[in-house]
Amino acid sequence: MDKRKQIIEKARFLFQNYGYKKVSMDEIAREAEVTKKTIYSYFKDKDALFGYFIEEEREQMKQIIEQIEKKNLSFFDTVHETIYALLKYHNQSPFFKTLHQEAKLLAVSPALGYLKETEKDTENYIKRKLTEAMQKKQIKTCNADLCAFIILKVYKALLIEWDCTNHPLSEKEVTDNITAVLKTGLFNEGGNI
Repeated sequence: MDKRKQIIEKARFLFQNYGYKKVSMDEIAREAEVTKKTIYSYFKDKDALFGYFIEEEREQMKQIIEQIEKKNLSFFDTVHETIYALLKYHNQSPFFKTLHQEAKLLAVSPALGYLKETEKDTENYIKRKLTEAMQKKQIKTCNADLCAFIILKVYKALLIEWDCTNHPLSEKEVTDNITAVLKTGLFNEGGNI
């Protein structure tokens, strides 16, 4: 295995298990059995190395979206399936689990910034789909920025803040219920869903 791959493999393990804040470049070098100078020959600093993994996660999310887009589903089915798949991916990804834990513990952390970036990616995707659906007259005219923000926040709130004393909600229940509300609230009678 070349040194760059070795660094990436060991850094991924450390970041996934301990988070950004607790991992030092010294630890990465020790685990990868290289010098810090070797790491810096591939990555400018710890942020750049951490950013590498964020880009990997974003690429995975992009591939999820592309696979769903290939199905040529209706607006609502596309949004429903995409948000469901992305939420499921977020909840199952060891990297994102660690990021979420670290972001909860630390008010200031690169993890929080990276989570916001990936959230913005999802919000922009929803906005794009809303805009396309409005242009095709499939949904009522709305403020795409505001609606995308609301849709994403509602999904997140139900998954994170729902009172579990009622009963826990699965990602599927969340997406099914929100999609039902969107259909009755945004559906244009002349549109084709």
